[in-house]
Amino acid sequence: MKKIADGLNKRFLKLADAVSFGMGTPTNILFWVLAVGVWFLLGITQKDLFTKGKFLPDWFTSNAWNFPLNTITTLAELYIGFLVAAATNRAERELRNIIEQIKYTINKVEKINTSQNKILDLLIKYQEKEIREEKKIYTEVKKTS
Repeated sequence: MKKIADGLNKRFLKLADAVSFGMGTPTNILFWVLAVGVWFLLGITQKDLFTKGKFLPDWFTSNAWNFPLNTITTLAELYIGFLVAAATNRAERELRNIIEQIKYTINKVEKINTSQNKILDLLIKYQEKEIREEKKIYTEVKKTS
């Protein structure tokens, strides 16, 4: 059951991401601005289309032609609000992924630094040993000369 829910959730997120991306494109915005503009102009210039039921179904036409338009735009605003929420969720998911990648990278760098510090400590100890041996040899050479 969980696999089915996860699959549905993934499909929904994929669809919501695609739709929210499409809703934010200039082409889509221009389309809706033109559609509302044409609707408005038809309401002003062709009132007979709306009042006599020739252009749209009877339930949609009335003397108050803007009521259906207001209903549609209100629903569109709600829909767009949900799309914005979906886009925000997508951005949050991406940000979480980026943060996880940064944490992973920091952990790897810390491991590398720890390894390098160990190597440096070994080198320092080796050099100190070499210096001690050289001092010993130097003092012995000094004694013999």
